[in-house]
This record gives sequence, structure tokens and C-alpha cells, in this order.
Amino acid sequence: MMITFNDNEKKLKDDLNRDIALPAVVHERINTAYRMIEEHTVKQKKKTRNPYHWMKTGAKVAGGLAAAVAVGFIFCAANPVMAREIPLIGGIFEQLQDKVSFFGNFSDKATSLEESAAPTSDTEKLPETSSADETPRETVFTKTQDGLTITLSEIYANDLTCYITVKAVSEEPFPDTLMDQDGKPCISLVTEPRYSFLEDTGMNPGMQYINPEGEFTDDHTYIAILRLDTQFEDTAEFEQKYQEMVDEILAEMGITMDDINDETEEGHANLVEFNDRVLARGGALQSQYVKPIVTPETYTLNLTFKEFIGDKAEPEFWDSGYTQEELEAMSEAEFQEIMNQMPEEYSQNPNKYQNYWFKGDWSFEIPVTVDNSLTETLEINETNEEGIGLASIARTPYEITITPLYKEGSDSDCFLVALDADGNMLPYNRSSSDSYNYAIQDKNISFIDIYLLDYMQYMDELKVQYYNEELDNAEWKALLDANARYHKTVSLDK
Repeated sequence: MMITFNDNEKKLKDDLNRDIALPAVVHERINTAYRMIEEHTVKQKKKTRNPYHWMKTGAKVAGGLAAAVAVGFIFCAANPVMAREIPLIGGIFEQLQDKVSFFGNFSDKATSLEESAAPTSDTEKLPETSSADETPRETVFTKTQDGLTITLSEIYANDLTCYITVKAVSEEPFPDTLMDQDGKPCISLVTEPRYSFLEDTGMNPGMQYINPEGEFTDDHTYIAILRLDTQFEDTAEFEQKYQEMVDEILAEMGITMDDINDETEEGHANLVEFNDRVLARGGALQSQYVKPIVTPETYTLNLTFKEFIGDKAEPEFWDSGYTQEELEAMSEAEFQEIMNQMPEEYSQNPNKYQNYWFKGDWSFEIPVTVDNSLTETLEINETNEEGIGLASIARTPYEITITPLYKEGSDSDCFLVALDADGNMLPYNRSSSDSYNYAIQDKNISFIDIYLLDYMQYMDELKVQYYNEELDNAEWKALLDANARYHKTVSLDK
């Protein structure tokens, strides 16, 4: 289920944007921005003009189907039993575990990767590691390319998620880096993970963007925790059924994909109607044809980092020569004509105006052992008269994942809101691309209230009312109760 850009958008990206090759990082940041808006982290201001109004509708569809068709990422785990016996004192988990969105106590569960790959005889000894004041030497889990040394050090994984610590040391000082809304450096890792148990399925996810959560400890050193979903899904049958549904809807509307991609008012109207029909039928396809892949207790992960990308603290933007007010006053055709004059290098990712980066081939072969002893799954499998409801809730010590359920013919154009027992909204896990994944560490989850609401009503009305009237928890819950298409209170007391 993860993101990273975003395999979970791939199907609709291919269908709806065949002629629009936006950089992957753009999609990633669009999703992040929408997630921040949806969870009330930021407010969405209405602009006078949105020349790309068609993109929001497409993003809405992609978001609606994302959780079900996502193919997640796994890093790995070493022996969790050993981890409890030998805590990693002073490690990166200990430094960062209270600063990440999925925070919790990892240091007493994690293990050292070098211990997990320890040789079985004196003739198989690993290369010696360097002292803290020396340039890191190459080892099984330390690789140097392009003046950047990447070290994987600690790891913990359960059967839903995997967490791994990373240190990046640059020979030259890192440039000043943009900070996100949580005060974390904006860093992306371009990776190619290959899982041994997926090799024969053709479902290895390929190149991915991963956004770690971390910090700079000095001008040369960046440390982070990567949080990666380990819930893989077999979507082959779903994709076949989905394409059949798309063809059927296009035939019913008497249009083609070219008509949807046409950036005119008529094209926009076709896209809106197409989206509505897909969302009214797609949920049942997800529930029926997307099959979870069981993650084995042990396997091998071959992980390669291709790029380490940072966002500059002071990026340079192309100057069109017009003011913001002048741009907003233009017709869409005039605006597009101006945008077409922008040099191509400004739209590339990465580019020298907005990013700094290192290119390489930092490759690691990682043995994986999964700890599933702390995972609990509550099967619900309930729908209401509209055919919408809940399939299950999976819980680990750090987060919960809520899976909606849609019957055939139901309208899956829903937005999910979850409240803890005190009425607080459960926060999204910022390192997950799954919009149904929530961090829980400082929340009272003896029980939770789960709401499925009409997507557009939530985005355009309910959330706006929440802000404008500054509703407290009780008022917000009452508003959700009054407008929910589905509501269930679920006890999570152990």
C-alpha cells in the first residue's frame, strides 16, 4: 500500500493522462498536499482561477482507488526475539523514534542489520567498519557512490509494515534544505526494491520514490527512518475487471479516452461524468478482485537506491514576466500559452533550480525475518443498505489500517474519517501512501468512531464548516453523525 509515487495511481494515470507526463514527484506532492488538507493540517484557500481544474477531478479518482490497488514496499527485519534481548542503545531508532509521524518505541524491538547478516564462520567475516571520525568503509550495509555514503543499520518489521534506519554521509556539506510542515528536511530516495517471493509473480514494484522522515545531525550527515508498507496485493484480476468496466462506461457515454483527455469544458464534463461512474462501481471491484499476498516469514530483499534528492531551501522559479494577478486574469488558453514558454528543465525532476542530488547504485541484499506477534486484525465484513461499510481493522503498536468494504452497485466515492475515544481525529501516517492508515501512539483508541462520508460533500462543505465555525470535538462529531453514509463505533480494547 505505500507511496512514494505512487503505483497506486498508475492505472488511472495511464488511462486519464496518457499525454501528460508529469514528474513522479509532482504526483507525490499533490497527494501529500491533499492529505494535509483532508486531515485539517492546512486549509485549502479558494483561488480566483484554477487553470488546471481538470487535474483535481483526476486526482480525486486516483485517491478513491488508491488504497485498494497499491503495491507496497517492504524493507526487512532481522530476528525480533534477539532484538528484545539486545537493545540498540544509542542507535538511530532511539534518536528519531519520538520525532516521526508513526512514532513509538522501536529501539527495544529492532535489531542490527550487520548482526542479522553475521558470518557463520571465521572465513566469512564481514569487512570491518570504520570509527566515527573516519570516512565510512564499504561493508555489506555501507555503500559509497557520487560522494555520498549510505548505511543501513537497524531494522524492525511486522507483517504489515517495515521500518529501517538510514544514514547518509556526504563528502561535501549538504546544501541548505527545504523543511516540510513538520520541520523535517524534504528528502526523496529513488529506489528499486526486489523481493524474492515476488520474483515469479511479475509484481515486483519497480522504481519508486520514498520520502523518509529524518533530520540532519551536522552539515555532512542525514539520518532517517524509512517506513514501508508490507501489504502486497495481487491486482491482476482487478485490473482486467477494471478495464472491462472502463470500456463499458465509455461505450455507455459514447466517448473515447481522447474525449476525456480533451482539456476543454466539454472534456472536463466528460471527465467528471466518467469519474462519477467509475467511483459508483469501482469499490465493489476492489473488494471482490484485489487479493492480498501473504508475506512469508523470511525472504530476501534486494534493494537499490538510484538517487538521493533534496529540495533546496531557496528554489529558483521561472519568471513568466507576469504578476500573479495578471496570470489569474488570463483565459485558460492565454495562461497555457504562457506556460508553454517555460523552459523544459524547470519541469524536470530533479532539476538544478529546485533540487540538489546524488546519483549512484547503492545496492544492498537484506535477509528478512518478520515479527507478526504484535499484529492484531479485527474482521468486520459489514455493509449497510447502501452496500458500503467496513472490511477490517489491522493494528500494530504504532498504527492502524482501516479497510472499507463496498458491495456491487455501491457508490465508493467516499472519504473516511476516524475519531479516537476522546473525539480527536486520528492523524494520517505521513510516510504511508495508504489514506486509510493512521498513527495512534498518543491517542485513546479504547474505541474509535469510523465514518464514511460523501467525498465532495466532505471536501466542499463539512471540512469548510469545521474551519469556518471552529468546531470543537463534540460539534464535529455531531456534524459527522448527521452526514455519515456509514458510521460504526469499534472497540479496540485489548
